[in-house]
Amino acid sequence: MSRPRGEPRLRSVRIADLAVILEQLSDFWQEGRDMGFLHQALYVHEFGETSVLAERDERILGYLLGFQAPGGYGYVHAVAVRGEARGVGIARLMYERFAELLAERGAHSLKAITAPENSESRAFHAALGFSEELVEGYSPSGGGRIVFRRALSAQP
Repeated sequence: MSRPRGEPRLRSVRIADLAVILEQLSDFWQEGRDMGFLHQALYVHEFGETSVLAERDERILGYLLGFQAPGGYGYVHAVAVRGEARGVGIARLMYERFAELLAERGAHSLKAITAPENSESRAFHAALGFSEELVEGYSPSGGGRIVFRRALSAQP
């Protein structure tokens, strides 16, 4: 059974995927942003089952690295969509699949963070029903970060 052209296949993230993502990192993140530090192999080794990859024709369109934190919530560590595939709902599909995976494991909510100046991330999370709060001292430099939260029972 073939999938409609617009619907990517969602699956868990594997180590081989991480190698491709790292090789093509600039296709997923804005020019000039060195985001390699977010992509440690341990996240895939330890949390690959709860991380989500979107692909079409064996080409990675996007990925979400996430896990269930000890506090009983799902934490989105990193999420990215290839530049050419943005704006068609791939990130939303990955978040929905992540929410399903975490709900199956008993999580009660989702959490993610971003820099205060990341207006695209803030708009995206607001559209998905997340609340946001500025938390000071969250970044390595001691600066603030926007912390997004949403109960798993709340669907957009």
